[in-house]
Amino acid sequence: MAVSHGSLPFKEQIDYFRSKVSLPTRAWTDIYTAEHDYAFVVAGAVKRDLLADLRGAVEKSIATGTTLEQFRKDFDQVVGKHGWQYQGERGWRTNVIWETNLRQSYNAGREAQMADPELRKRRPYGVYRHGDSAHPRPQHLAWNGITLPLDDPWWAYHTPQNGWGCKCKKYMASDRDLVRMGLKVGPAPEIEWEDRVIGKNSPNGPRTVRVPKGIDPGFEHAPGQSRLSNSVPQLRANDSSLAPGKHPAVPAPGLPNSRPAGALPMPRSVPAGRLLPVSTSAPKAVAKFLGEFGADTAPAVFRDVTGDALIIGREMFSGAKSGAVQLAPHVLPRELPLLAEAIKAPDEVWARLEWLPDQGKAVLRRRYLAHFQVKGQAAVAVFDQGADDWTGATGFVEDSEQYLEALRLGVRLYRRAE
Repeated sequence: MAVSHGSLPFKEQIDYFRSKVSLPTRAWTDIYTAEHDYAFVVAGAVKRDLLADLRGAVEKSIATGTTLEQFRKDFDQVVGKHGWQYQGERGWRTNVIWETNLRQSYNAGREAQMADPELRKRRPYGVYRHGDSAHPRPQHLAWNGITLPLDDPWWAYHTPQNGWGCKCKKYMASDRDLVRMGLKVGPAPEIEWEDRVIGKNSPNGPRTVRVPKGIDPGFEHAPGQSRLSNSVPQLRANDSSLAPGKHPAVPAPGLPNSRPAGALPMPRSVPAGRLLPVSTSAPKAVAKFLGEFGADTAPAVFRDVTGDALIIGREMFSGAKSGAVQLAPHVLPRELPLLAEAIKAPDEVWARLEWLPDQGKAVLRRRYLAHFQVKGQAAVAVFDQGADDWTGATGFVEDSEQYLEALRLGVRLYRRAE
């Protein structure tokens, strides 16, 4: 853990912190809860050069594992350089800046790791552990040992850090772990809400927020969780390029896309039971799809066969205007399991550049191709994802190889071994 001296660098923690945007603020209430997933702030630091130097001192501690005392030396140099008149005693202020940033970035990195669906299958539970504190909060101490599935809604508000100076942690656990530790699963404690007034001395004036009892205002969220939600690709609902009988437009001249030589891997046999009943509604089909990736209640990070990360979540199927469940134009509810197969075990994966005339630029897209035999019939599944959107197609065709051949475009990243 980067908050302890001499520890190894934690990539997910470092990536989380480095992707933040430095934002000048006058008071700590200017940025609240999940907004901290995107912004680095130090209350009262309004000059960008000052904020940049403070950020550099914090990042040094995260990346190299320096101690609080070493951070304080860097802090003193920054303060002296800029002549910053900060609020509060030096010891208290430096501890708040250092401790909160390091712990919350660490917790966000751990949450990113815990979102891996394969890891969640092996260790599907979260265990709340009270931190080492000379003056423990009664509620935090009462939560010690609470064990719940990682997708339980309770974690959305109670994932540590849960207050200023809080050292509580959340650990993953398997069934075997629970037996060894003598723990039992759930139920989740009932959440008691209370109104708290914050920002009494803020230039913007006070305001009232509602938080779970036992959690300091501003900490009632799971660190890093909002990033996953916002990283889920949105559906390109009007894209018909993957429809049977259609062919993608020829790429613009100069783009390094090409069609391959060699045949596709032979189609795999899939039992008819892999498909859902014909009467399955779109919401139920989506729930089944998300369950295959451990994304039932929150987005999950899935590593594909090339090692690339895909963010799978309910937002993939949310209508842009209504918010209702919406599928790609050429995906039937009962065939969503085939789309899951294409993502998890594709026949081929391609990367290509696509020209966007209205934006005057090319974007990189990845395409997952798979074809199957279902009770002697040829079936196909295609998942196509860009930087922030996706589309797909599933269905039964007369010739799966002919259909997929037109979609094998770009640079082939993977081919399934037969």
